[in-house]
Amino acid sequence: MKIPFTSSPGAFSKQVFLPALSLFSGLALGAEVMPVDLPAPDPANKGSKDKPVKVYILSGQSNMLGFGKLEGSTPLYSHVFLSADPSVKDCKLPVDNALLLRFDVYRSADAGAEPGGVVKGAATKVALGTADAKIPASDGPVEVVASIEVPYDGTYRIHPAGEAVVKVDGKEIVADGVAELAKGKRYALSIRYAKGGGSASLWMEKTDLEGMGDLRWVVEKLGRFPYLTDEKGEWTVRHDVMLNDAYMGKGKSDPLSGPACGPTFGPELGFGYVMGEWHDEPVIVMKADIGNRSLGWDILPEGSKSYTHDGQNYPGYREMLDDEGNAVKWDGEGWYAGKQYDEYTEAVRAVLDNFDEKYPEYADQGFEVAGFVWWQGHKDGGNPGHIAHYEQNLVNLIKAWRKEFDAPNAKWAIATVGFDGENMPENYIQVAKAQMAVADPERHPELAGTVKTIDARPFWREPGVSPKNQGYHYNHNGETYMLVGDALGRAMVELHGGKVEYPSPELDPSVVALPVMWATNNDELKPMSAALRPIILDKLAPEYVVSAPGTPAYRRKGLPLEEIVAEKLSKPSAQLTSQLDQVIQYYSLAGVDDYGWKQVGPEMQTGEWNYLTFDPEEKKDGPEGNRYREVTLPKGSEDWASTGFDAAKAGWKTGKAPFGQKDGKQVALNPGCRVPHCGCNLTPGTLWEEEVLLMRQTFEMPKLEEGKRYRLIVGGAGHGWSGEGYALYLNGEPVSEMTGGYYKSGGAARGVYLFGDLKEAVSGGKVTIAVKGFLRQNGHKNKPAPPSGHLSVWLEEAKLPQSVAAMAED
Repeated sequence: MKIPFTSSPGAFSKQVFLPALSLFSGLALGAEVMPVDLPAPDPANKGSKDKPVKVYILSGQSNMLGFGKLEGSTPLYSHVFLSADPSVKDCKLPVDNALLLRFDVYRSADAGAEPGGVVKGAATKVALGTADAKIPASDGPVEVVASIEVPYDGTYRIHPAGEAVVKVDGKEIVADGVAELAKGKRYALSIRYAKGGGSASLWMEKTDLEGMGDLRWVVEKLGRFPYLTDEKGEWTVRHDVMLNDAYMGKGKSDPLSGPACGPTFGPELGFGYVMGEWHDEPVIVMKADIGNRSLGWDILPEGSKSYTHDGQNYPGYREMLDDEGNAVKWDGEGWYAGKQYDEYTEAVRAVLDNFDEKYPEYADQGFEVAGFVWWQGHKDGGNPGHIAHYEQNLVNLIKAWRKEFDAPNAKWAIATVGFDGENMPENYIQVAKAQMAVADPERHPELAGTVKTIDARPFWREPGVSPKNQGYHYNHNGETYMLVGDALGRAMVELHGGKVEYPSPELDPSVVALPVMWATNNDELKPMSAALRPIILDKLAPEYVVSAPGTPAYRRKGLPLEEIVAEKLSKPSAQLTSQLDQVIQYYSLAGVDDYGWKQVGPEMQTGEWNYLTFDPEEKKDGPEGNRYREVTLPKGSEDWASTGFDAAKAGWKTGKAPFGQKDGKQVALNPGCRVPHCGCNLTPGTLWEEEVLLMRQTFEMPKLEEGKRYRLIVGGAGHGWSGEGYALYLNGEPVSEMTGGYYKSGGAARGVYLFGDLKEAVSGGKVTIAVKGFLRQNGHKNKPAPPSGHLSVWLEEAKLPQSVAAMAED
């Protein structure tokens, strides 16, 4: 067995974990050892009244605050599909959070067998699994036999093309039936097709997906920490341990349990259960932590001096840095070195200084600060100066808080950073070495016997067995956070003279992790379109259409599909992205391009328009924020959007779209733009000279067809930190407006759907289109930037897929 500890900083490396006995320094495990599985807490036990309450102060940054998922974890992927087509590569699909994997089909179970299958009784070779291949033509049934092998253990639903009966190892897989398949084993497969001549496609879906890595899964599936739930599956409560959220919760206090920590938890849960078992008297586990804080700056403790490292100046306690990087004394305003240390200290003091008021039930027995627990280091890992001084800063913290809370003998249990486990990056290895060094009695004899550091690397769990792929928060893995807290508690018990057993940190070997992959783009998937076609057209697309009406707004990524089908929006929207775009993407991945949005009608995007640019009287101070605003129009152009307006008489110019500029130059804003509803990769046909642009033109429009949907796109703002507000008019009437561009993420299509009266007004007649736009004058995070703009308009149509059109008939 391996345990997560080392006895000296020199033993800490990327790959080495010391055996258990190296830690105990001759302590023999006996009958009074605290066991791995604690007894279930007694609901009636609130702790003895004859000794002071034991207070433990837990602090650090976000991981001490806690991101372990309590329960309700969802599968890593919504679907896992496997295809035997030779074109398929393992990848994540860019739709529906689906994973695509290869599985193998062989003509026999022999080790050297070729891919594919054979027709039973005829020995005719069949490229079984290849979507573009065919089963031999026949008016009657055709049976193809083969062997299959899957890359992961699991339960699989097998999908041949057409009407067929499937058998695995001689057992018939009935409709909607599944087969249990093990990795590395070849299974005899028989597919009896009702008739020949169809596709040889063969794909499978893994059906036993489950949410892994939350604490309930750890308890119920892995059998770890059984004392956390009772016989009814409800979370147990330790009434002898109070959880006090001193900083974030402003002293809020509850008996310790999984739910007491909220939907996520930190080391306080495991630590508190251990300490409640160790002490007879009540225990208060007090948290003072928040995310994104470094020991070398934010939490810099009293006693830490300024220093220079690699030519850079670093502040000392209550110092700031001036524009040249020199340390200056804090003047009472703004952020300074140690501000978070001061705030943590103040939050803890607010509880302890008012102990009788906060805990009247303990007023007669008082309290003792018995120990501190520290888990931190992520933010320091990115700063060489912080790393170089981490050890001394942590020693300063230990001494400062012992003094501050009048606890000279209080013990300290520390957990190292553990990101990526045995593959932890070197910068965090250095942080962990510093955390280990604090407990080295040769380096710090004044702390000997009062500080213990545990190595958290073995508690790391990969994203594939975790609720989330977020390494800096340990992938929200409940087992990780529970193991860290439990180990910190047991280390604290040893510091108090007790004997303990440590749980094995090893991942349960029965847990199989699927690979974690980033979504593949459409171009990379094009060679696989034939293999994807049956998966998408028979499974993903129909399921999406059926489930679309029930999808919550925060998940649907745009307007509801049923409103697009009905041609009636529940409320006006200038953002046009909808669930129809998701359906279109499904078909595109399958190599079916009949349903995508296409430009139709007169040439508008690069066509000729009447236009006017001007700087308005209403100036805007500074470049921050939206430029779009009400402005006074030039004399003679007040009625500029109406059908009867005479642009030539008003002194307007004529020019080709798009209209644009980049720092005064007539160049493309983004030559690499591939966003279809943006088009800012086009070189402007006309220079957009001044802040406000007015453009208008009358077009002869095509007749709009049934079974299709139409929209007018206002282009030039398809990216984060791009575009500005606009107003769009049809025949003098305003139909779409946005007061700003996109400031954080890629922008949705902008413009208007042509529904109802707008569709009737546009279909097969002359229509006057007018647009007002503003130049953008800020960039990333609203920082000042050279003026830029790109504006064009065009008409698009999309044919509704049959599965979507059918919604209108229901």
